[in-house]
Amino acid sequence: MRSFFLSAGVLTAVCVGMAAAQSPVAYVYVAEDQPSTTATSPITVYAASSAGKLAQINGSPFKQTSGSMAGTNGSHFITVDQNPSTTHQYLHVYNVASNGVIGGQVSKQDLYAWCEMDEGAEFDHTGQYVYVVDAQSCGGGYQSFALSKSGYLTFEGSLTVPNAPFFTLPAFSGNNMFAYNFTPSANSQAPCPTSTFIGLGKETSGALQRISFSETDPAPPAGYQAFQTGLVTVDPTNHVASLVEFQDGTCGDSGIQDQLASYTIESNGDLVSTNTSTNMPQLAGFTPPGGGTMKLNAAGNILAVTVGTGIQFFHFNGAAPITTITGVIGTSGYISTMAWDGDNHLYALNAKSGKLHVYTATTTSVVEAPGSPYLPPNNCPAGCSQTLIVRRIP
Repeated sequence: MRSFFLSAGVLTAVCVGMAAAQSPVAYVYVAEDQPSTTATSPITVYAASSAGKLAQINGSPFKQTSGSMAGTNGSHFITVDQNPSTTHQYLHVYNVASNGVIGGQVSKQDLYAWCEMDEGAEFDHTGQYVYVVDAQSCGGGYQSFALSKSGYLTFEGSLTVPNAPFFTLPAFSGNNMFAYNFTPSANSQAPCPTSTFIGLGKETSGALQRISFSETDPAPPAGYQAFQTGLVTVDPTNHVASLVEFQDGTCGDSGIQDQLASYTIESNGDLVSTNTSTNMPQLAGFTPPGGGTMKLNAAGNILAVTVGTGIQFFHFNGAAPITTITGVIGTSGYISTMAWDGDNHLYALNAKSGKLHVYTATTTSVVEAPGSPYLPPNNCPAGCSQTLIVRRIP
């Protein structure tokens, strides 16, 4: 009979290797969107493996939170109330453990003094500042807060732009110095639902302020000009991907499907594109209801865009023109929200089925990960609105 012996050092190395192989690369949070301030919103939390396979963590779904999920910086988890029928609207801060478990509430900030309704909240790249966007009925401004290491909020400033309400949360530059959003352009009445960039800068306190900047758009076909559709995402090296359409002065379009443009963020915040309408890729279909969404992966080289019934993937090449990787992946429903982890897995919620899809993407192909799709146990019927947050683990 053959015997085997492992030294303590070898045995330790084997155990450590096994533990490392089993360590999650991300935690994925899914919840029903826009709950009332008095109801709890069960949040399902999954641990994601390096292969993109999901396993629900112990204690999930978590029911001790209220409001809509807004983000996590790894040590704290934030939600924001979105119920206009109450006289208080809170930004909530909860503890979150290293294993993804959501703990008790640490603090909350009443937002009602600024607006009776909020559209959402987010962290900047540092996780030290939180930004809340007001509803358009209040002018669509931003409230800026600093978040301490212990989880307490300090108000840092308020920003509104007269006659130019914000519709969404801003996209921060890779260096965290600038942020960009959109406001309706002069010809935004139907059939011209277009918008223009608004540039924002961060003060040392973290507060957002509007900046003056120039925007050099892609070269259009003769007789047309580029308009922003409101979809934008930013890579780690200060380049922007934006979905644009070309229109003439009477709102007539060029007959070209919406196209993807790349911009460089200059040191002063200016946006410059060297693309032309002839070298910009077209989408393989129309964006889904609500205007769609687009996200760059952590490395900033793969771009995902919601199109028709699914998602289309592209190479993002910094300032150079974007190029196509795939056609539309997905044949039913439409994708309402999506997010990347740091291991090139894209998580996407199908608004028709309520299912969570996981895709593994490379610069040459995209495949659905083992076990995908998943149906989160949130008692959220097919077609209801859900929120998705992915916490990357370094």
